[in-house]
Amino acid sequence: MTKHYPLSMALHARAQKTLVGGVNSPVRSFRRVGGQPLMAVRGEGPYLWDADGNRYIDTVMSYGPHLFGHAHPKVCEAVTKAMRNSSCLGMSSEAEIEWAELLLKRLPKAEKVRAMSTGTEACATAIRLARGYTKRDKILKFSGHYHGHVDSLMVAAGSGLATLADASRPVPDSAGIPKALTDLAVVSEFNNLTLLEEVFQRHGNEFAAAILEPVMGNMGVIPPDPVFLRELRELTRTYGAVLIFDEVMTGLRVGRNSAQGLFGVEPDLTCLGKIIGGGLPLSALAGRAEIMDHLAPLGPVYQAGTLSGNPVSIAAGIAMMKLIDSENPYERLETFGAKLQGWISDEAARCRLPVRVERVASMISVFFRQDKLRNDRDALATDGNLFNQYFWNMLEEGFMLPPSPYEACFLATSHLELGDDVWAAGLRRVFERIRT
Repeated sequence: MTKHYPLSMALHARAQKTLVGGVNSPVRSFRRVGGQPLMAVRGEGPYLWDADGNRYIDTVMSYGPHLFGHAHPKVCEAVTKAMRNSSCLGMSSEAEIEWAELLLKRLPKAEKVRAMSTGTEACATAIRLARGYTKRDKILKFSGHYHGHVDSLMVAAGSGLATLADASRPVPDSAGIPKALTDLAVVSEFNNLTLLEEVFQRHGNEFAAAILEPVMGNMGVIPPDPVFLRELRELTRTYGAVLIFDEVMTGLRVGRNSAQGLFGVEPDLTCLGKIIGGGLPLSALAGRAEIMDHLAPLGPVYQAGTLSGNPVSIAAGIAMMKLIDSENPYERLETFGAKLQGWISDEAARCRLPVRVERVASMISVFFRQDKLRNDRDALATDGNLFNQYFWNMLEEGFMLPPSPYEACFLATSHLELGDDVWAAGLRRVFERIRT
């Protein structure tokens, strides 16, 4: 049965009169896959419903926060209880302390944490703190890695910009950013050990920090070379630069101790978001006390926010971390992720389609190319037309994917309740239609 979207289309037309482009985040525009964006009305467990009543198995999971699926009863209960006491207190609370204690137990080398509201805010604070701590200005980043819309990092910044770009021509990351700011960023290539060493030989003594996604997620999932991560750790130590892991996406998702635990590499600072707030606006910067104590009110690096440590978000974050402790989802998600990776690869091979499935734990991406991916250049060298066919055929089959080849899919424990046949049979039909 062909799905129809008249209400979504009407709502999008209405939205364009008041919201810029009809959306509040560019990737929601569906521009990269063509067609008009759908309007969501609710999510429950593994499912998402649109305005026309169509139900989908959701692999977007709000781009990562929902480790157990939409609207988990424990999280909803915690949010409801917190709301009765006030949506915003304007003062510190005991709940913030409990949240910090639970979070720091999961980051063995982090000693202190500052709560904020967005991943962009966490990354911007990390950069400012590293500069204040080292008394240096330059930042090393990696092409295709996105750290929020921080002015000095909006160069080669990953999925949202790649989503909007015409693949036939490069575009500036953003207008409105002074060149003097982007000149403070040095861009290297993920998983390129030779270039990394050359960059440090040239600029190492100027770097305040190196920042990266330890698992590349903002051009689709690209696993790190563990040797590359270890060498980056050693080079930052040698040259006195702060190593910042942007784990907004991977934090508490790829393992109990996040990507730093999974790969055994300890950063100086960690940016977090998504899961740590249970799907509500909450982010954090965590790290060694020696560095963190440079933040106000103890130190000269200023950061503040009216909604930092918002009691409703904090309650959701506590509920989420307690759920992780009680349910220990990681082994189950790893097992299911491996099966899903195999189904996709097998069906694509059967239909003689060039597909590479990259996965780290419960993060997974389908790339229409044959070879393994190591960096953003590899991600861009994929067949966008085939991806668009894959997206719309999966939607017709009842699977919601991120509307871009440069975004990751996220698995939740609620997906495991659906049964293997739902996934395997659906994928078989999709790839057969693409082949024909």
